[in-house]
Formats: sequence, structure tokens, C-alpha cells
Amino acid sequence: MMNKREIKILGTAVLLMFGCLRVSADEILVESGVLREALAGQQVFQIKGSENLNGEIRIISRQSEDIAISFEKTARTSSKSESARFLELIDFKLDIRDDRAILRILSPSQAPWQGSNYGVTVEVLVNLPEKMRIIGKAKFLKFMVEGPFQGVELESTYSPLDIRRIYGPVEAVTTNGDITLHVIKGKLDIETQNGGIFASDIVVPSGYALFQATNGPIKLINIKGPMEAYTTHSAIEATDIDASDGSVVLRTTYGDINVDNIIGELICETSYSPIVIKRTEINHGHSKIQTSHASVIAEFSEISNCNLYISTEYSNVDLKFPANISAEFIAGLESGGRIHTRSINLIPTVLSRTRLEAVAGDGESRIEVYIGGIGDITIVSQ
Repeated sequence: MMNKREIKILGTAVLLMFGCLRVSADEILVESGVLREALAGQQVFQIKGSENLNGEIRIISRQSEDIAISFEKTARTSSKSESARFLELIDFKLDIRDDRAILRILSPSQAPWQGSNYGVTVEVLVNLPEKMRIIGKAKFLKFMVEGPFQGVELESTYSPLDIRRIYGPVEAVTTNGDITLHVIKGKLDIETQNGGIFASDIVVPSGYALFQATNGPIKLINIKGPMEAYTTHSAIEATDIDASDGSVVLRTTYGDINVDNIIGELICETSYSPIVIKRTEINHGHSKIQTSHASVIAEFSEISNCNLYISTEYSNVDLKFPANISAEFIAGLESGGRIHTRSINLIPTVLSRTRLEAVAGDGESRIEVYIGGIGDITIVSQ
């Protein structure tokens, strides 16, 4: 049984607990609005976003000659009056200029919700004519663009970008967020830091596609045209890439490289990670497959009119070529291991335990394979 002092202490604790709950209770306030303007030949839609608002901007196409924007702003604070005050500090302005329409998302440069536990967000839906080109810059805001549109330039930080059905050049830059691209016809320049890049169904009619990431994976599917992909400490996957008479360049560090069904000149470079190549046709140029302290496994459906260099250190190289290959072969081991050939018609000119020089067919292409340190080289035909 508690004495009076214990009862008093318990009662005080209960009051403090309920007091804390009352102070920290959320008061959520939502305001919405609509902006609409007719266009008179403007071809560009530009967004100038805030630097201290979280949320999402979604841009979709419509068969119309006007711009329709709906927005919703939300504040979550400890009181309705404070939530209302925060919402008053956020505004949306739509201006029509000579060649463009400009949407400004306005908030104070030193907003009172910064550095607090309060939540202030905006959700924006933009409906645009298909003829428009999109230019956007914001911080903390996720962009989602779904055309058809005539081109996109987006710059963001701390947020992902999602871009689909664009028939024109695409430039996209962000940090700490993934970039997703789907159904694009145009030159691409894509970059993220601490995020991944995922691109599919891309056609590059001129120029090339450039994908750059740091500390994030890159996955590419069904790309027609020359392309380059760079990342660090992450894997690169490339499937169904047709560079024709151009190049496919894949470079990473400490990450696997996996490719399947590639056509063109091929550059694959990594370190301390394996490279796996399937169903690949190298038809020109100077291709290079290089890693270290990890294996190379490669299956080529065609090798013609090219130089191909393959190397690793202290691991194995397993190669499979078409039966009718025409190439000079040079294979070497630095200090130990073995060179194996099987089911391939080679005429050797130099043969030892650590070196093979041979010719298949007319020797049209040149293939060099080298292992630093100890490892096995296996060369077979399909």
C-alpha cells in the first residue's frame, strides 16, 4: 500500500506524462488550390522549386493548349495556428513569358520548420500539352514526368527522379536518390550520387547515352545506340544493348559486371569483382574486358573485324567462341596455371605451359588473354 508521498509523486508523473502527450500531439492542416493558364505558342515549362519543402511534383501530358496545375500543401505541427502560419509561408505562382510558362514554388529561405520535427510537404500535379519541353530544379522534391514530351532537364537533390515517354534529349541530375528512365528517344545525360540508375527501352538516334552514378547500381535493358555507364562500389547490368557500329562502355570498381546480348565494341572494367558476358557480338573496334582478383566468364556469338583484350589477376578466364571464328590468339600466364583449349580449330605457332600463340581460320581478328599471377585460361568453341 502506497503512502501519501508515493501517491503524490505518482500523480505528478501522470500529469507530466499527459502534459507531454498534449504538447506533442499533431495538428495537421491541409490547403489545396488550382492554377490554370492558356498558352500562346510557348514550348517550355519551367519549375523553380523551393529548397526546404518535401513532397512530389508529378507532370503528365494532356491533349490541350492550356496548363492546369493542382496543388496541395500540408503542415503537421503542435497547433492549428502554427500549421496555418506555416502554410501561409508557402505559395505557388504561374507566369507566362515569351517562350515559356514558369511555375514558382515559394517558401522562405530560412523557413521556421527547418531543423524541427514538424512536417511540411507539397504535392503538385501538372497537366501540360504534349509539345512541351520540361525544365525543373528543386531540392527534396521527387519529380515524376510522364509524357509524351519533347525533352526534359531536371536537377534535384535528396530525391528520386522518374522520367517516362520522352521524345527528345533528357538531362537529369540528383543526389541521394535513384533515377528511373523508361521509353526515351533522344540523347541522355544522367547522373546521381548515392543512388542507382534504372533505364529501359531507350533509343539514341544521335550522340550517345551517358549514365553516371556513385555508390549505386546501374541496370540497363533494351538500349539502341552507343552508351557509357560508370559507377563505383556497385554492380552494372546491361541486357539487350545494340550499339551497332558504336561502343558500349561499362566501368565500375568493386562491383560485378553482367552483360547479355550486346552488339558493338565492348569495354568492361572493374576490380575485385567478376565479369560475366553472354551472347555478345563484337563487330569492330578495340574491345577490353578487365578485372582483378576475380574471374572472367564470356560467351561470344560473333567476333569479327576487331581487337579483343581480356585480363585478370590471380583468377580464371573461361571463354567460348563461335566454331567459325577467324582470329589470332595470344594467351599468357604470368607465373603459373594452365591454358586449356577444347573443340576449337587452332593452329599453334607458340605453345608452352604458360603461353599460347595460335591462329583460327584466316586470323581476321586479334584476341589477347592475360592473367597476372596464377590462374587458368580455358578457350572452347560452341
